[in-house]
Amino acid sequence: MDHTERKTYLLNQYINNACTPEEFEELMSAIKASPNNEDFDEVLKRSWERSAHSTIENNLSWADISARIKENKPKRYNTRVLLKYAACFALALLIGTISFYKKRDIGTQYLTTQSLPAKTKMITLADGTHVTLNANSSLRYPEKFTNGQRIVYLKGEAYFEVVHDSKKPFIIYSGALRTQVLGTTFSVSAYNEQKPQKVTVLTGKVGVVDQTNKAQAILTPGLCAVTDQKSKSLKVSRMADPMDAIAWMDDKMIFEDATLADVAVALSNKYAVNVVINNERIASRHITAIFQNQTLPDILKGITRLTNAKYQVDKNVYTLF
Repeated sequence: MDHTERKTYLLNQYINNACTPEEFEELMSAIKASPNNEDFDEVLKRSWERSAHSTIENNLSWADISARIKENKPKRYNTRVLLKYAACFALALLIGTISFYKKRDIGTQYLTTQSLPAKTKMITLADGTHVTLNANSSLRYPEKFTNGQRIVYLKGEAYFEVVHDSKKPFIIYSGALRTQVLGTTFSVSAYNEQKPQKVTVLTGKVGVVDQTNKAQAILTPGLCAVTDQKSKSLKVSRMADPMDAIAWMDDKMIFEDATLADVAVALSNKYAVNVVINNERIASRHITAIFQNQTLPDILKGITRLTNAKYQVDKNVYTLF
């Protein structure tokens, strides 16, 4: 996703009152970082053309607005200047929306819980929902759930046991994924927004949306959805044993025909270190193994024996070669 597409996405999220606090901060930073409105011209134009302004006037298009602006402005103004006026108008609306957005969250106290590297942590939310954080993960959640919904923000991986409440849907924002349930058990993995993110359902039904490309999936027990940046879709598959998705709760790491590159990512996430591979031939090798209650050096020793590789340590960087 290029910068213009990202700004378009953030602006649309904001206008639809659907952006997360992280997306709101990103949008505000982008506006503050802009020395003028020029780099938002195309973004605002796209947003206008994609929006349905039926409450203002039916069948209103960007071309109509542009034409009317030209009728009321001296001919010496070119398209770029006209778009600047449109940008100012849109930013004024945005400021009004910001006031509403902030008012909506007044009185809501948020808490953040962080798990340590190689350690899990359990949390009980105000509604009785139980959350188990995998190692090196964090959850941001309100002290009390209000406004008819239960929203939390996850970085890393967690297992959720959501208390059923038909009047208050439970929503998890994790990277690009938005997961909504009423009451069920499932696992969400989203350590890195640049890496595949995954939702696995053990009981009940879950709706998942990739907010980057609007891909959607409905998951029932045993199904998992994984983001795919290349195809801009959610890949849904059935797991042979769904319980493998939460094996980490028993301090297990299960790798089934996994590439060494994927193993390196998993170890980096769990132990909050940087596990790298400087040999592409080694990175593409596959392994099947189960590690339980073992330290990172012990796991690396086992992996290097399986793949005929070696590793070295430099501070917080573990390099396989």
